[in-house]
Amino acid sequence: MSAQSVNGVSSIRKCLSVLDCFSEDAPQLSLTAVTGKTGFSMPTTLRILSALCAEGFLERDANRLYRVSWKAYRLGKLFQAHDSIKNAVLPVMRRLRDVFGETVSLYYKHDIWRVCVEQAVSLHELKRISHPGSYYPLWAGATAKIFLGSMTSDEIRRVYAEAPQDRKERWDQFLGEVGEARQRGYAVSLAEREEGTSSIACPLFDFTGRLAACLCISGPSFRFTDEIKAKVAPVIVRECRELSRSFGAPDLPFGALPKARG
Repeated sequence: MSAQSVNGVSSIRKCLSVLDCFSEDAPQLSLTAVTGKTGFSMPTTLRILSALCAEGFLERDANRLYRVSWKAYRLGKLFQAHDSIKNAVLPVMRRLRDVFGETVSLYYKHDIWRVCVEQAVSLHELKRISHPGSYYPLWAGATAKIFLGSMTSDEIRRVYAEAPQDRKERWDQFLGEVGEARQRGYAVSLAEREEGTSSIACPLFDFTGRLAACLCISGPSFRFTDEIKAKVAPVIVRECRELSRSFGAPDLPFGALPKARG
């Protein structure tokens, strides 16, 4: 690869690093804030911001704050339009939210992380929210138990390496709960990753029978009584089974997830 090509790739990565600074929690950023987040020099950051503005990916307002512009929005809409799983699941998520009153989230696995891609937010004043686009660990939680059930041994070792010490100390117990989730077809978490938050998660399969996503109902632990869990579990399992069938998944018994690879 030529020096010019290397420099070009480096510039592209810097542009992407700048775009990655913007999020739901930080939709508008100053030059100083972007410089601090990227670690680039201020002149370099300013050049990148100016180029992204000129190309329509960012815009600067009267207060000299930068925000995502129409081209970035267009790319997001294209992704959304072609994500058939998310589009099919959203009506079910809203229905589950309306029935049980809690937040319903859709997660994909990305390497050794889970990423929230869609959400039907609870209408309660006190609720559990995961920001779509945000990454979360797989060393605890109901969703983690579903995803770990079909991950390779190497992936599981990497998840373990990322876990805090208190989770490592109970790792064997956690893996046992992963096995239990595989057998019954859904997983439960009672304040494992966040104090006061509980959840129930269930897998979604694609036409090959591969674990494609995970649907999760979560909320404050005091509302997740044994009675509520007993009502939620069969409903979310039934909905996920029907969704998986609509994706063309083989008619796998929902208490026998595909075995882990490797």
